[in-house]
Amino acid sequence: MKKLFCYLLFPFALACKKENTDATLNIPEPDPVVIQNTYTVVTAASSVSLVSGTEYRLGLAPFASFFKFDRGVSNGILYYNAILGSARNFKPLKFYILNDGTGKVVAVATPTEAEREEFDEEWD
Repeated sequence: MKKLFCYLLFPFALACKKENTDATLNIPEPDPVVIQNTYTVVTAASSVSLVSGTEYRLGLAPFASFFKFDRGVSNGILYYNAILGSARNFKPLKFYILNDGTGKVVAVATPTEAEREEFDEEWD
């Protein structure tokens, strides 16, 4: 009887198993040409709001100002999904922001382990 119960319970456990949907695992390294005139910030997204079409306004912790992101850039869909995951789970990403005062995010990357640890220390 116990063996039968285990056979019946096993499919239920498989059906309830949560898939790893961490979008930050699939982010390719940014193109060096794209990130040439940028600075990096390792932080988490605090808000994502649609402005129009593919343009979004990002809140990045702890900054008081907003940043701009266009989902139409190369790998934009992957970046967008990673940003949503960052906002949902407060996980850090490495944001590449244009160095021209516009606040435009041109690329996103997975932070290194050291950068992630530094982020965790700052926010604990």
